[in-house]
Amino acid sequence: MANIEYYVIKAPIQYISDLFKEYNDLKDVYKENAKLKEELDNIARESAMNDVLTSEIDQLKEITEIDYLPTDYRVKYTKVISRDTENWNNQVTIDLGNLSDIKEGMAVISAKGMIGTVTNVSEMSSTVTLLSSENAKSQLPIMILSGDEEYYGLLNRYDLSTKSYRITLLSDVEKLEKGAKVVTSGLGGIGKSPKGILIGTVEDYTVGDDASESVCNVKPSVDFNSLNYVAVVQRVNEK
Repeated sequence: MANIEYYVIKAPIQYISDLFKEYNDLKDVYKENAKLKEELDNIARESAMNDVLTSEIDQLKEITEIDYLPTDYRVKYTKVISRDTENWNNQVTIDLGNLSDIKEGMAVISAKGMIGTVTNVSEMSSTVTLLSSENAKSQLPIMILSGDEEYYGLLNRYDLSTKSYRITLLSDVEKLEKGAKVVTSGLGGIGKSPKGILIGTVEDYTVGDDASESVCNVKPSVDFNSLNYVAVVQRVNEK
């Protein structure tokens, strides 16, 4: 009776259950493959568009006799050689200095965006003050890309409690999209960061009590706890 019950009732039910499980697994694999194919198609389209835009920009430069744009820059790759635990959020030291034409005020980036600026230079190394430093003395000019609008402001400080930047807006703003990209504006002057380096994304936006100051909090694009290989940024029109 036990064998009959197993082969007549339990085994067919288990077989059908396994078939449904395999079918659902195949559906999941199909959906994942479709998603990956879509992402690959998007990458191919964006790559082709970038090639077209680069070609058009080069032609426009030649026609207008413009040698460079505010977004043009070169980088010098380096690594972090020291980081004081007492100044963990404030500074790092990199192994490029005067001998590599590094100057104070140059922007320093990681693969995910800007991490800080060069504030002290010796012959063989330089000190980089991080954007996460609460002791930063300079304000970084930024630009927010929200939909079709561009808004300008100043990155004032980093809030350790919320792990976000506090930005004072200079433009009149009615609404900011959450997740809008924040990049450098390139308006800091000679020797400062060029235009278009990623800073982070907008988290929220508020108007001050007296309605005279608009501020927003921005989530950094970089992980300040993991800084190993970085690059110093130099505008192409600067020596």
